Amino acid sequence: MSTAAIESKLKKSLARFRERINNGSYYEAQQTIRSIINRYVHSKNYEAAISLLYQSTMILLESKQYDEAADLYLYLLEVFQDENKNIEEFESSDVNKIINILSIFPNNDANLANLSKETSKFINSKFESDVGLPKLNFLLGSKLIQSGIATQIALSERYLFLTNDISALNLIIDLEYNTFKAEKNESEFGIYLARVVLPYLIIKNIKFAEIAMQKMLERYQQDFEASLKFESIHGMSIFESEDESVSESNNSFKLLNCLQLLLSLVKRGSVEDSNIFQLILKRYQPVLKSYEGLFEKINSVAVVYYNISFIKKQSNLLQDMMGSFLGGGK
Repeated sequence: MSTAAIESKLKKSLARFRERINNGSYYEAQQTIRSIINRYVHSKNYEAAISLLYQSTMILLESKQYDEAADLYLYLLEVFQDENKNIEEFESSDVNKIINILSIFPNNDANLANLSKETSKFINSKFESDVGLPKLNFLLGSKLIQSGIATQIALSERYLFLTNDISALNLIIDLEYNTFKAEKNESEFGIYLARVVLPYLIIKNIKFAEIAMQKMLERYQQDFEASLKFESIHGMSIFESEDESVSESNNSFKLLNCLQLLLSLVKRGSVEDSNIFQLILKRYQPVLKSYEGLFEKINSVAVVYYNISFIKKQSNLLQDMMGSFLGGGK
């Protein structure tokens, strides 16, 4: 069949699809268009299948039929997988289709968390990367964090961390610092700071780790100026206490010191600094082990920058960070 004939058939199929949508026959419209798309997929006419899937999904979104649109979108990802274009062609012709569709879903739509998960899984596989596409990560993370739904807000960070957009960093800082303030427990500051700084160190985004450290400390010192005294040493705000007891408050601010020292060390970029890292770790090990999972994350930093580990079995760093640490507490 000629290209012109196929295009004519596609236009007729979409016209009938839109007519059913306008008549309120959403389920029937979706099932009918799926049947037509299936035929194109089975004949390996992926271009026609993708065109129908994309346009019919957009029509459903215009009609606010989000469940049906989500179903067709997931089918679209399957067809992309089957088509298996090379990365350059896929990025130039199809990534924007994904972005256009996801952009239209409301931030609070119940499908968004699963669509984000499946999109990330597909993209990471397609690009053979744990990071995926930063611009897509930013879209997913910003929509999830603005959803107003606690579970989706919690998911947002795993996407926002994997972008190079300063707006994503600001969203993460706002989320973590505002959550810290809402807890009304000043002694928790250290772990909230760690939740922002360590993921950036693990993915080697030292610049954003440094900005996060600076902005979080500035906010803390503005809000709690009278409660603690910090000494400025080589650009760091070091907290010192004569009380050496292992208290919750002391541990939090010793953790603050530890994080600043680690950041200052990795900025030097010398593998030969591994012995200094070990000294810092030994000095603050009781503090780090007082927080669930924190010692393991510091160990991940050691592996990334100095190729040393203080834990016998080291899991996939990025997957571990995305899975457990971002949702962690104390």
